[in-house]
Amino acid sequence: MRGPNSTVVEELPDGITLERNRDLRGAMRSLWWRRALLCCVAALPVLALLNFFGQHPTTTSAASPEAGLTVTAPSRLRSGLIFQVKVSVTAHQEIGQLQLSFDEGWWESMSVNSIEPEPSNENSHDGKIVLSYGNLPAGKRLVCWIYFQANPTNVGNRREDVELEDGSRVLARVNRSLTIFP
Repeated sequence: MRGPNSTVVEELPDGITLERNRDLRGAMRSLWWRRALLCCVAALPVLALLNFFGQHPTTTSAASPEAGLTVTAPSRLRSGLIFQVKVSVTAHQEIGQLQLSFDEGWWESMSVNSIEPEPSNENSHDGKIVLSYGNLPAGKRLVCWIYFQANPTNVGNRREDVELEDGSRVLARVNRSLTIFP
């Protein structure tokens, strides 16, 4: 029974079909595509929670008869994160002019928050940053902590090698790389 104000639609509006809009024919296929897309979007935070995108530190070491060098730092991280680098030097023989030489990749689009202990001298040589710590007697150990922040626009892959030098002579070299995700 129709009321006094009801109207009868004799034609369907343009773009509307009874099979698709009333009977929902073909909607199940579309529904599965939407669910799959939603799962892909939801996978990103899950991967981040599982530390896929970084900040878990890795340790890389090198040794020579004169000294040992160990660098502990993340190899993957997200832009904008603050992270810590630990550089440890163990002298097997006396090192007269201990210098740590860092590749450009350590400093490119990075902010340095702190270096502990402070080096006696900071220098640049062939694009590398050189931190000088003076004399390190045989059997002694120097641990250097550097606190960085990856700038928010910093994305990509780069080399992060570190050399341990006695003056201009290379004692040990650690080869590393860093991947920064957006």
